[in-house]
Amino acid sequence: MNSSAKHTFNKTARTDKRPAPFSIRLSVDERAFLKRKAGNKPLGAYIRSKLLGDAETRRKPSRAPSIDYALLGKMLGMLGKSEQISCLFMLAVAVEAGRVELKKEQREALTEACADVQKMRGMLVQALGLKTGNDQ
Repeated sequence: MNSSAKHTFNKTARTDKRPAPFSIRLSVDERAFLKRKAGNKPLGAYIRSKLLGDAETRRKPSRAPSIDYALLGKMLGMLGKSEQISCLFMLAVAVEAGRVELKKEQREALTEACADVQKMRGMLVQALGLKTGNDQ
């Protein structure tokens, strides 16, 4: 056998040990349903566990946790409507104006709490991909 024939033969042989992937077509609704059921688990791993049982654990999930945009939106809405947040900021304004006296540590904690709330709001806005009035 000459070397060119041998080379052609090797091109057709599978050299890796992994089996070929199995494909299945799903409707958009079917895929969305399965993704919800899978939760943080990769969709392929979830389907494999349902087909073969939970004993199939040789592979670790590699996909990042799914993001629940609806839940993030609800949290942002609650943060915007919360009377507690408004009261916190009103208290900070009253302290700054001298109408309420607090010890230095308490003033610092209040200022830090207000800054934390603003950071949380900013992170929620960013996670949702929303634009604020400050965005250009």
